[in-house]
Amino acid sequence: MPPLALASLLQHALPWLSTDGRAVLNTLVCNNGRVGSAQALCERLGLRSRFQLNRLLHREGLPPYEELSGWVCVFYWMVRGDAAGAGRAPLRALAPQTHIETASAYRLVRRVTGHCWKDLRRAGTPEVLRWFQYRTHPPRPTRQRPLAPPAVRAAGLPPGPATSAAAVVPPSQPRRLALPGGPYGIAARGRDLAYIARGQAASIERLDLTTGRLTGSTFIGCTPSCVTFDPSGSRAYVSVQYLDQIAVMDATRHVLIQTWPVCGDPLPLLLSRNGHTLFVTTNEDRLFGLSTLTGRVLGSLPLPATSHHLALHPAADRLYVATRAAGSVLEVDASRLRVLRTFHLGGWPQGLVVSPDGLTLYVANEHHGLDVIGVGSGKCVARLAPETGSVALAMSPDHRFLYTGHPRHGKVGVIELASLRQRGMLETGGRPAQIAFDGAGQVILVNEAGWLDILPVGVSSLRAMTY
Repeated sequence: MPPLALASLLQHALPWLSTDGRAVLNTLVCNNGRVGSAQALCERLGLRSRFQLNRLLHREGLPPYEELSGWVCVFYWMVRGDAAGAGRAPLRALAPQTHIETASAYRLVRRVTGHCWKDLRRAGTPEVLRWFQYRTHPPRPTRQRPLAPPAVRAAGLPPGPATSAAAVVPPSQPRRLALPGGPYGIAARGRDLAYIARGQAASIERLDLTTGRLTGSTFIGCTPSCVTFDPSGSRAYVSVQYLDQIAVMDATRHVLIQTWPVCGDPLPLLLSRNGHTLFVTTNEDRLFGLSTLTGRVLGSLPLPATSHHLALHPAADRLYVATRAAGSVLEVDASRLRVLRTFHLGGWPQGLVVSPDGLTLYVANEHHGLDVIGVGSGKCVARLAPETGSVALAMSPDHRFLYTGHPRHGKVGVIELASLRQRGMLETGGRPAQIAFDGAGQVILVNEAGWLDILPVGVSSLRAMTY
């Protein structure tokens, strides 16, 4: 998610921005202004070319791409400098955080603002913000055209460092499928279909589970992150981070049918057991319950920090909300959206899984591994400390294994539930993201570095991987 302070600062300065304009700004903010080339930004927004991007920026009353990215970078340094305090924010200390050489950073400040860094610190962030506003203007009242989706790609991907999508591999053999565009979220529908959110390609990818082929993509909008199917499998819901909305897809025709606005950038999604309520949290530190019939907000709950993971109790009367920065997990009444209990775990709680009997809550902890909570007592009854902290967490359908994602180290752990012992560590490389299971006994490991690993549940080595 983009830093809330910086995103709010810029969006409040430009209140006229449309959802497309906010998507551009949020993408730049999330990368501190350093997305790369204009074409790289186009790919994340789902635009065809830099000319289409230029037209969008002009329509939104924003400066050209190079200047706009420079302003975002400058404001990132200004906000960090304000947090450090007066006299403790030399640019030479801030520039490395954006992977810019110090001399280049000083030149960028001068080129974008017309002033040196000392002048900016002396003037203060509000005044520099006014300088930026002089370079923008509300657009003329013309009919807005939404971001045009690129041509929908036909089935398959070009062969790369991973398996060609055209090759059908026996389901018992581990294999890897190339999938560029920063894939992150995944949802599987039984044995036939999985949807994968490609955060840097503005689209949802389809994986045919019966053949192991990637069969095409659907344009969704800037930075789709998480996806879930409804109980019937005929609809899918996607959190579209930088458009501040939930996208609703027809999972039969694979088309976008409507969108629901939410306050803030949404990430995790969770459906109630009957499919009537969709729970989502945003970076405004709030949990929302939305009606799946109308998209109307049924209720909301303020959180002590932003949440990236949700889980439903098997009784369907409670849900669990991990609040990473607060070091806690909230137990929430699913119908009234009020906090029942708070489990203070320390560290950075992330992925959540509730045991089928509802007696145990497993919490991935990015700081120290895995916390095991007795739901009855609310106490931590065990703590597993593998070599690294974990983020993603998923339980196999046969309830024999827990899979833990370790994105900082390019690994996925396999834990045997009966003994709560580490059975193995899958050396995936890259940056493992979400984990899903199909109906044929396979686990699908999404990797933001640009691929999917598919292997039988319980396998603890990737040595037999087919590329």
